[in-house]
Amino acid sequence: MQIDIHLDGVWHTCAAVLQTTPDSTPRGSVRLQYDTDYAVEHLDAQDYRALTVRAPVDLGIRTLPHWPAFLIDLLPQGAARRRIERTAATTISAWELLERGAANPVGNLRVHPLRPRQPESHSGFALQEMVERGDAFVDYAVECGAAVAGATDTQGDAPKFWVVEDEHGRWHPDSGEIPFGIRKHALLKFPVSESGPRAADILRHEAAYQRIAAWFGLRVTSPLPEFTDGALLIPRFDRRVIDGREIRLGVESLYSICGVLDSALTVLRHDQVLIALARCVSDFRTELTEYVRRDLFNLALGNRDNHGRNAAVLKDTDGTMALAPIYDFGPAFLDARAIARVIRWEGEAPGGGEWSRVLDLLEIRFEEAGLASPRKPLMQIFCETAAVFETLPQVMRQCGVDEAIVAHRQDDIIRLAHGLRASGGRP
Repeated sequence: MQIDIHLDGVWHTCAAVLQTTPDSTPRGSVRLQYDTDYAVEHLDAQDYRALTVRAPVDLGIRTLPHWPAFLIDLLPQGAARRRIERTAATTISAWELLERGAANPVGNLRVHPLRPRQPESHSGFALQEMVERGDAFVDYAVECGAAVAGATDTQGDAPKFWVVEDEHGRWHPDSGEIPFGIRKHALLKFPVSESGPRAADILRHEAAYQRIAAWFGLRVTSPLPEFTDGALLIPRFDRRVIDGREIRLGVESLYSICGVLDSALTVLRHDQVLIALARCVSDFRTELTEYVRRDLFNLALGNRDNHGRNAAVLKDTDGTMALAPIYDFGPAFLDARAIARVIRWEGEAPGGGEWSRVLDLLEIRFEEAGLASPRKPLMQIFCETAAVFETLPQVMRQCGVDEAIVAHRQDDIIRLAHGLRASGGRP
């Protein structure tokens, strides 16, 4: 299987992954090797030019007991998998899914397509036509391969499509091979029916929660996502257009940077994520603040859906690596599926208490990893965040959050602020 990488506006042969056993599941052993010419040109790169932060570019051959975790980021699941199987008229293996369905994922990697998709001429759609999910748009989007094929860690499927706006203001499904000038890249996201009667409210409040994140200085997309007549239009942070040429940035999930192969069987803690980030991001002090504040806002606002594919590292073309803008940030506590908080702090009490114990254990884990203690900066983050939580309910109202949700979260916000202050005061 050939892996391609998008650099300087074009695709390049990057590496090969070969099965070494008949096991076609992610548990099967593989051999991973960078293309020789590519490796010579980009030797030792760990940034956007590498497959993953866990495998810098080199001339060696890696024999692995299972798939490298970055392949799971590319693996189609949910509705995307079912569409591929319907086309194949049979159940197919995970390996075949990669070969058939990983030609247009997020980021700057792809599995080299078995059959290159030929760009087609189409007049495009008005935004309203897409939002209304007319059959013409949905059928054409699926046919183009614009349905989002990324992995999911919760039951059910959020109908999502990659879309682009042309220079005339018309919208098109993004197949990955666009034969015309592009003004904007976006993700069009619809409510998840399995979320229950509040599905539309959850998606609408995702836009409001993004406004809250921007208000308090968390990293967001520019412009912010917009909720329009039942759908959310989200600007893509992994695509740019420079001088008419598409530039793709690298994206790697937290699961991938931590080497998690099967998230259903692996308990991942925040200390493990932070240690992994410390070893790859360009400015760890900045990313430590961003990461911890995001989790505290998750707790305050009831966003339980914090699994390791709902956050990622963005790899820019200047070599810098940092957390991608916040996404899938909404009132998941309203979801009928009773979504559980997945990544927790070691020593975390229900509702996020016992922050002194969290600090103690985190300091130990960093010491074991040979890293400087994060205790002082974390105490400062806790103190500053507790202070801004005093204004959070009012900001929620100003950002368009329903009063019932504000009232529901208010006690938890107060309790969380109190617990943060009790963690040791000012550093």
